[in-house]
Amino acid sequence: MERENINIYDALYKKKQYTWSDAVKKGKIIALSGLVATDENHRTLHPGDLKGQMRVIFEQMKKILEMAGGSLDDVIKTVDYITPQAVSEYPGTADIRRQYLKSNYPAATGIVVHGLLHKDWLIEVEALAVLD
Repeated sequence: MERENINIYDALYKKKQYTWSDAVKKGKIIALSGLVATDENHRTLHPGDLKGQMRVIFEQMKKILEMAGGSLDDVIKTVDYITPQAVSEYPGTADIRRQYLKSNYPAATGIVVHGLLHKDWLIEVEALAVLD
């Protein structure tokens, strides 16, 4: 079965020789790496703004899934990694999930972590999708 690596900013990944992909598609399965709120130069967007970061992440997720031939309707599982400074605001991200996922809610896990790889990242979200 053929495997496809998918990256929103493919030129950056090739230039930097990153050792991961935003997503890997194999057959009907799309595994999305932990997504964070960064731009095409890997600069953090919306530092200190959890909802702003969550919106960027879901826009990235939507774009990656479309690049893979899918949509947010195909997401069956998400895992949110939340930093301690974002925990009090985390319940507010439910409205963003509703906006993007409509009523097609995936299985989900939220985990509070000590920190993420960049001090300005408040949340990282990974997902698993299965195409029909």
